[in-house]
Formats: sequence, structure tokens, C-alpha cells
Amino acid sequence: MNQIIRDIYQQHHHTYPLKENIRFELAHGRETDYDQQIENGKKRAHRLFEEVFHDSENIQMIFFDAACSKKGFFRKFLHRNYFTIIDHFMTDSFKEYYTDETSITVVETPLVNVRKTKLIDGICYEDFKKPGKLRITNAVVFYETKKHTLLTIYDDRGCDIWSDNIQQQQAIYHKFNDWILDYDRGTIDQVFKELI
Repeated sequence: MNQIIRDIYQQHHHTYPLKENIRFELAHGRETDYDQQIENGKKRAHRLFEEVFHDSENIQMIFFDAACSKKGFFRKFLHRNYFTIIDHFMTDSFKEYYTDETSITVVETPLVNVRKTKLIDGICYEDFKKPGKLRITNAVVFYETKKHTLLTIYDDRGCDIWSDNIQQQQAIYHKFNDWILDYDRGTIDQVFKELI
């Protein structure tokens, strides 16, 4: 695993506090129309995933949970049981949530082997029990190795994209500017205005 990425998760449990992070709002629309909101959120999540991985052959997925060590844990995310565990380490960066250290496992597989729709939709349904819908409650981060880009879809409401490839981040910042979460817009705008 890239040492920079490893260092991030040794110090933080997400990329939100990092300067290059961009936080996007996924679910949008009328608050009274939950079904439409989550559909809008899923569309945005898929669009951001495609933006990051559109020309990728492989993908790394970072899992934060002791359950990852169980046999067959990764199988539900893949078409075929074909993957390589490329890193595994413990961190106390989740100490505000858990008393024990947290296990981090990094898996690499061909992008075509990932059940993208099932996985992304399952993350978006994390907080909701809907008949026939998979809910993924284990944290998972997607990593594009060539672009040094982390994509974290939290749930139906939002996601973060972080990269130390600042040209890539600028392109994403401009292309999806309307989707940036209003709460964080001032800080994010300031970072990218300083880079012009």
C-alpha cells in the first residue's frame, strides 16, 4: 500500500481534516421525498466513482473492521472470489469511537470484478432498512493507485474525495463544484483559490 495513504489512516479515521479533501453532498431534493433523495444520492455517488475510476484497471478497497478477517467477507463485494490482500495493519486513529485498535485491511482486485452497483447502493442504504436492499455497514474506502485518489462514500448523504495529485483535485473541484457541501464550501473554495 502507498505509504502516504497508510500514514493517513495511522493518524486519522477519514480524510475530512486534510487540506486537499473535497466533501460532496449526495442526497438532494425535497426532504419530504426520501425515495427521490436517495435515488439522487445514488446517482451522484456512482457518477463520482466513475469520474475517479473511469480509466482504471484495478481498484484497492480499504476496509475498517475486524470482520474483514472472516472467511468469505470480501466475496459479497465481488463477482468472482479473486482478490489479493496487499496490506493489513492496526491503528488507534478510531479511538474516539472504539476502545481497541481498529483493523485495516487493503484488498486489490480488477475493477471489472467489483459489484459496483450493489456496493455503492449498499453503502447509500447504510442507515435505512428497505426490503430487498443490501445495507453495507462496514466502512469501505476506494483507492485509485495511479491517481493517488481516495473516494469515501459515507452513506446516502455525502462523500469525500482526497488526493495529493492537486491537478486532479482541481479538475474534480471545478467539474462537480455545484455538489460541494455548503457547510464546507468556504474552506474548500479557499484552498483551491490559493492554488490558482
